[in-house]
Amino acid sequence: MSSGTHPLPSELAPVLSFVNSVDIELGTDEWAAGPPALGAWLELNGLLDAGVQVTSAEFDLARDLRAGIRAMALANNGVPAEPAVLDDLRTALRAFPLTLRPDTTGGGALAGTAEGPVMAALGVVVAGYATGLLTSAWSRIRQCPAGDCAWVFWDSSAKGTRRWCKMQVCGNRAKVRAFAERRRATESTGG
Repeated sequence: MSSGTHPLPSELAPVLSFVNSVDIELGTDEWAAGPPALGAWLELNGLLDAGVQVTSAEFDLARDLRAGIRAMALANNGVPAEPAVLDDLRTALRAFPLTLRPDTTGGGALAGTAEGPVMAALGVVVAGYATGLLTSAWSRIRQCPAGDCAWVFWDSSAKGTRRWCKMQVCGNRAKVRAFAERRRATESTGG
């Protein structure tokens, strides 16, 4: 690649949107209003037809998926996932059978085969996540380490070593904090 960057694989785009439906920095959750809000979110993201009702069980399953996949993004930063969150993710993933769909080019893709429109919509996210794991693309998914951000992003850098969601924002904030701490330490020691 001439630009030295790695583009986001299309199957991971819905996964990033899914986990970022919680915005830590703004303190918002696009699904805060419960199952109807999840239905609206899935519709807005082209995963569900208008008017389909989300059940409480489907909503709970989606929340477990989101929390677990988010924890797996943080694990890519070297922070192990909490066992309880990982157990919930494993349990949730069992609800989504996947199949390999070969294509005419000799390639193929994983596809969800869950029953019902909401489960099929969530299956798109699960298939994207599974594809990322199987292709090692998942290793480029990270969670911003800034405690007031925690945005999940795709590391498009050539070496795959990007740390911050946006260096201009979160990276600079961290550098300013580190500088201020070093300065305080120097002043307190009389140096």
